Amino acid sequence: MADKRLLAIVTVLILMGSAGNAQRSPSIDELRTIEGLIEGGDWRALYSYVVSNPDLTSGDSALATELRSFAEDVEQGRLDQFDAPEPTPAVTQSAVNTSIY
Repeated sequence: MADKRLLAIVTVLILMGSAGNAQRSPSIDELRTIEGLIEGGDWRALYSYVVSNPDLTSGDSALATELRSFAEDVEQGRLDQFDAPEPTPAVTQSAVNTSIY
């Protein structure tokens, strides 16, 4: 799932304190904001943040590549894949009878 890969990249960059080579590196505050949105599963807010900060998707760093991929998924209507509901356990008739009586 994209969110785990993105979270891993953000975490590594925070620990390194830099995104690397010739491109502008995202600040620690930007990385923490992205991390918080991912951990909170707030995909709409993450998309808004990425769109509002287009420099985050420029270049060929791992973070820029993942954020571009995420934004493209949202733009193609695939936002729901990131916050799919947890499967609920099946309830059997015997479990219902036991809890009622």
